[in-house]
Amino acid sequence: MKIAVTGASGRIGNVLARRLLEAGHELRVLARRESRALAGLPVQLVRGDLFDEEALAELTIECEALYHLAAVISIQGGKGGEVRKVNVEGTRKILEISSQQGVRRVVYFSSVHAFSEFPLDVPFDETRPLAFNSRMVYDQTKAEAMDMALRFAAEKNMEVLALCPTGVLGPFDFEPSLSGKMLLDFYRQKIPMLVPGGFDWVDVRDVTDAAANALHKGRSGEAYLLSGNYVPMTGLAELINKITGKPAPKLVAPDWLLRLGLPFVYGYSKLTGKPPLYTGEALDTLRYGSKLISCEKARRELGYSARPLEDTIAEAYDWFWQNGYL
Repeated sequence: MKIAVTGASGRIGNVLARRLLEAGHELRVLARRESRALAGLPVQLVRGDLFDEEALAELTIECEALYHLAAVISIQGGKGGEVRKVNVEGTRKILEISSQQGVRRVVYFSSVHAFSEFPLDVPFDETRPLAFNSRMVYDQTKAEAMDMALRFAAEKNMEVLALCPTGVLGPFDFEPSLSGKMLLDFYRQKIPMLVPGGFDWVDVRDVTDAAANALHKGRSGEAYLLSGNYVPMTGLAELINKITGKPAPKLVAPDWLLRLGLPFVYGYSKLTGKPPLYTGEALDTLRYGSKLISCEKARRELGYSARPLEDTIAEAYDWFWQNGYL
């Protein structure tokens, strides 16, 4: 099958590309720049971005399916409008072009963050309200884009479904991602203390297996949560210590102290040009991370399953080691 992919060089995208190539599909990918993540892969590159209509038309022509992964992830606000422009307007543009080109099925990659995190004490599934009023611009944009994409399925003669993974870990993390940097910082003992809360983590390969299945499984107009294993930050640190042998921080800083330090963290970041050590949005993400996220719908309709978190982290470190990150 001829398949178009946006965001193929990203955290999930490059693993998905490998998965689809192994299945014998022919891939055409949208590329803004050269990427080590795609080096050596037999894919057809189309140079451009989500706002280059000629490139989008070239990307999707004669393709039966599209995977749309291109997005801006942010735990530092809206980045001057870039987050909303790419995540919402860029999604609108690629959906419109795909419809015009006769693409049969679109698999749109959203996020668990598209859903409201509240209430915290009840099961978290796809019936939960979308995060239109979230404190985080990123969450708002993923909610708006997913809502638009699923409504698009009802209005146009094109199948659209959405996949919503939780925090992604695992091998093939070329950039590396925010979560990959976290693993590297733990290994290099650059994290002096832990923050309260925790998060649900999923293996990138389990996510891409579900995405590959979504070519023929899953219902148009539906969203699917792809969750894995919730672990508090203290538990994550202990697991990393068990796998790597590196000492794990023991101290958990109180939330009020971390928030009191935010102006100093932001000020140091601005002065040095380095990313902040942490952000208010990152603290909120961990503080309100749900322990009750259900992937039952994806299990039932996409054949989804999640492997043990210990295996994922061990294989992530193995990949980092083999590829010169450690």
